[in-house]
Amino acid sequence: MPIPAGVVAPLILAVVLVTSAVAKARQPSSTVSAITLLRLPRFLQNLTIARALPVGEVVLALAMLSPWVPLARLASWAALALFAAYLLIIARAMTFDPRPSCGCFGNIGDQRVRAQTVWRNAVFVTLALVVVWFAGRGATVPGTLADLGTTGWLWLVMAAAVGVVVGLIGSSPTGTPRHTHDQGSAPATEQASSTSAIDDDPEGYVREPIPVAVLVDAEGEPHTVAEMATTRAQLLVFANCYCGPTVHALRSAHEWRQRLPQIDVRMVFSGIPVMESSTDLPTDDAWRDHASLGWKAFGLGASPAAVLIGADGLLAGGPVSGQEDVEQFFAEIGEALADAPMPPAEAEGIVVGELVAEGQDLPVNSQASSDGSSSSHSAELSATRE
Repeated sequence: MPIPAGVVAPLILAVVLVTSAVAKARQPSSTVSAITLLRLPRFLQNLTIARALPVGEVVLALAMLSPWVPLARLASWAALALFAAYLLIIARAMTFDPRPSCGCFGNIGDQRVRAQTVWRNAVFVTLALVVVWFAGRGATVPGTLADLGTTGWLWLVMAAAVGVVVGLIGSSPTGTPRHTHDQGSAPATEQASSTSAIDDDPEGYVREPIPVAVLVDAEGEPHTVAEMATTRAQLLVFANCYCGPTVHALRSAHEWRQRLPQIDVRMVFSGIPVMESSTDLPTDDAWRDHASLGWKAFGLGASPAAVLIGADGLLAGGPVSGQEDVEQFFAEIGEALADAPMPPAEAEGIVVGELVAEGQDLPVNSQASSDGSSSSHSAELSATRE
């Protein structure tokens, strides 16, 4: 490989490291959550490490771009070690059930651990090997760029353009997975998508039976989800990490609990310990999803996630995943229940079904039905059993 072509590798990795550092620095709590979910040693699971990691990535990026050959060589080996460690961590996480969010780039893009994540890190390791070769030949980025002619600069600009295009095409909104279900967290009942069904009925919501799932209350008593909804509709807000978006959604759920007395709003921590209670986010009454069985039964994608359970044995809305979609879900439920009559204080449940009779719909994200048809962007609140 000619030296001029080799300069692309350290430039790419420098951009990757700086991008990763900026994303991590914005929300160190997300990095702590990722470290915890990736089951790394406990001494790494703290804010000090989370704040130091992006600083180290920036320093490493600058060192790779150094004009001083010894420093560039040292940085090349450090980069190889770092990206190799990332690859091993992600490959190990592929064996977890459910698979966590990797947090490699903070909250940028789709951060689920998937086969694509492993391949992405493998590419980074390959580029790091090129950087080691590049620095080992005594080349530096500044020196090589200074010697590039017009043709070399044109190739470099075109390579940068390709990288930008690929990034724009392959990116996805923060916290929102590209697909409703992750391959590693498939629901108990296999669901199929049907584009034609969405086109034929763009406003319908195919309601499905409540999946078999057991949640544990604050007293340690197990309850099936169907049992929880025998008298009142249940809005379940799931969290499987302690990242910033998840904490924000949980705080919103606590606020909506006061504004939606017609239904039960419950925080459910899936596969992780219940978050320590605080003044602005009390979690003393939070529920637990042991072994993430409920998470998998509902086919949830990313944390936070939410689903509305009707008291008639059917799903009434959702599931939705990601902070933005969950917040919108809360708002739409609030709007649908704004004019709902409140029952006497001694009543066991409420009648949410009156909203259906009045023609009020609850918009939610699309969800495929178990019979192969696909629901679309609206759901009706279900009637509560009397």
